[in-house]
Amino acid sequence: MSLPNDKDFELAVDKAIDEIFGKVESPTKEAEVIEDDSLKTSLELEPLELEVAGKKISKEENKVIDFPNIDEIIESPLEIDDSSPDSGLTQKDLEKLAAALLGLEWEVTPETSFEFLTALEEAKEKAPQELHPIFELLHEVGTWLKDRAHEARPEWLHFLHQGIVALNLIAVHGKESEPYYRHLERALQGLKKATTPQDQEKKLREQLVSQLLQDYQRFLMLEWLFGRSPKMKAWYLVCQKALKEIEDALALLPGEERPDLAKIKEKTLAKLRKRPKVSKTKTFSAKPPLQEKGAFKEAYHLLLDEKDFLVPQEQVAYYGAFKENWLSKINGGFPLKLLLGFWVYFSFVKLKNKLSGELSQKAEKELRQLTLPVLKRSQNPRVILILWEKEKGGVILADEASPFTIPEDAYFVTKGDGLSVFIREREFPILKV
Repeated sequence: MSLPNDKDFELAVDKAIDEIFGKVESPTKEAEVIEDDSLKTSLELEPLELEVAGKKISKEENKVIDFPNIDEIIESPLEIDDSSPDSGLTQKDLEKLAAALLGLEWEVTPETSFEFLTALEEAKEKAPQELHPIFELLHEVGTWLKDRAHEARPEWLHFLHQGIVALNLIAVHGKESEPYYRHLERALQGLKKATTPQDQEKKLREQLVSQLLQDYQRFLMLEWLFGRSPKMKAWYLVCQKALKEIEDALALLPGEERPDLAKIKEKTLAKLRKRPKVSKTKTFSAKPPLQEKGAFKEAYHLLLDEKDFLVPQEQVAYYGAFKENWLSKINGGFPLKLLLGFWVYFSFVKLKNKLSGELSQKAEKELRQLTLPVLKRSQNPRVILILWEKEKGGVILADEASPFTIPEDAYFVTKGDGLSVFIREREFPILKV
């Protein structure tokens, strides 16, 4: 029997802890755990002033990262011509280049970087001279990634994404090349400025502190768990030693950067004390479980603004992380094409592959044009669930969500037009389409 590698073992331990205690929360707003995405360098430089249908785009609407209002420039991104009359660079050439970038995004290595540069050179040979300056910018970034694969960051890959979008707009849709070139050139200058040793050292320190705070909360939970059983005394002492080492390490930080460990410990233990105690005897021995119409066994347990809900698993067509930039694009409903992100402009990437159940059987064009209403949302959503059943659907934006199995002693109760399930004297409202 082979032992799991360190990464698998870490993921297994994290999953077990989350199932017992719930997910580790950010200690405080001031010492919030920093995700990798939050470390992206801001590239919002001076915006372009482009005209769309005779109307100038405002500076607030025209951002470097999201590239200038592509939805307004291209009336229907689903209907893209395969070729351009003004150049030998075709949509298929750009799709091949995007596929090479997808491999680079999956894993940045000298090999994947070389494959991207090769595809880039092939596309450049077919492109007119006016596009060569943009190809040179992309080549510079691709070469940087090939030579420094271990230093790759998301913002460099995002720059390559935007460069391919610019080539698509110019070569396939006939836009002027000069504004996009200037736009990309300024963005690349911003990327280079963000790679100073001081910035890298600061980001690395922030990442290390964030990891230590996460580990500190986990060891607090394990210490509480092992302290409840005399048989676990050895593990209890290991947790105490680990906590002491983390406290000593964080004490070396400057005063303004030092997190409040006492407050973190108080908040973590308060969360543990709130967890309901599980009785060894059946709570509903005097009342047999009821199986109301619409009862189910598998579900998702949701947390929305500190309130618990359940969603039938059979209705969930998609479950994943909610991206913060989606909030500005939800105007009365959630467009399913947002799930594709940058790849929405390439026909070989299928939206139906991200979905399950009845919704995944619909035609690709219909899915990309489908917008579903938001059934319920929290103030700061982190998770999105897409529900679908019998040609009806909706979206739920929650703080947390995890798979959940309804226990045998639970029972369902109909309340007006709604349905609830009672588990150990605790009521969980059910959200459905």
